[in-house]
Amino acid sequence: MHVNRVNAGQIELQVQEYERAADVIIFLHFSAANLTMWQKAVSYFEDRYHLILVDLRGHGKSGTPLVGYHMDDMARDVVGLMDRFRLERAHIVGSSLGAEVGLNLAAGYPERVISLVCDGALASEFGPYGTWESDLAGFEAHVEHQLERMHNTPETIYPSVEALVENSRKSLEPMGWWNGDVEAMERYGAIELDEGGYVKSFRKFAREEYMRHYFHYRLEDYYRRVQCPLLMLPGADVLENAREQAALEGLCQLAPGARIADIIGWQHPYGWMLDPAKACRVILEFLDL
Repeated sequence: MHVNRVNAGQIELQVQEYERAADVIIFLHFSAANLTMWQKAVSYFEDRYHLILVDLRGHGKSGTPLVGYHMDDMARDVVGLMDRFRLERAHIVGSSLGAEVGLNLAAGYPERVISLVCDGALASEFGPYGTWESDLAGFEAHVEHQLERMHNTPETIYPSVEALVENSRKSLEPMGWWNGDVEAMERYGAIELDEGGYVKSFRKFAREEYMRHYFHYRLEDYYRRVQCPLLMLPGADVLENAREQAALEGLCQLAPGARIADIIGWQHPYGWMLDPAKACRVILEFLDL
């Protein structure tokens, strides 16, 4: 296993690599996570594939520019990374934000993607494949309110890494989303400020720009262009919500190579750090097709 900070063109990305003379899988994490979230999953793949785990821009140990947080930007970063590694093609496994970036790669750079696994990016916020139940005016008012609230909420600065981790534990433990792997991810993502104190990576300014774009993503525009085999990995909450399930099934029909995996009890997105065994086995079966 090698850890490198790689110049991907417009950004330096932190990468953890498990080399093998085999097809490559690039793993892309969810929003506010980092490459450490995949550690439990690595053991299922490392004997058969060349693995590359990436901190997306603004996350973990990668560069944190002031702008560039549309999923198009992050997809270009991954293409730059592939170019640097001289990788013509790769399988992509993405969770939430990482699934959005993977979807963008498969749609915009079809020659670079062998297959795609989307744990997330399974519905738009608005539109025929969206989860919003009211009209456009109501949706825009909702978006304006959410962005204003985010903008007016100050970034939390913690006096120590321990305080940052404890705050995360108090938030995640009641949902059953806390163990040593989640704690390790939180510690890895803590950023020390020059003026003192610590903040979580994917900082406030980056989250704000990302969300300004996110609300208006129309994922159907990407699914229509996906040519590679695609595995959609919904969490249990999606399958229990009729509107989200309808969006999922509709998007699946837009991509001819897509299919939906039903993993009972799958906990999106923290399942990768809690109990990824079933998901990893499903993905391995998908890659063998």
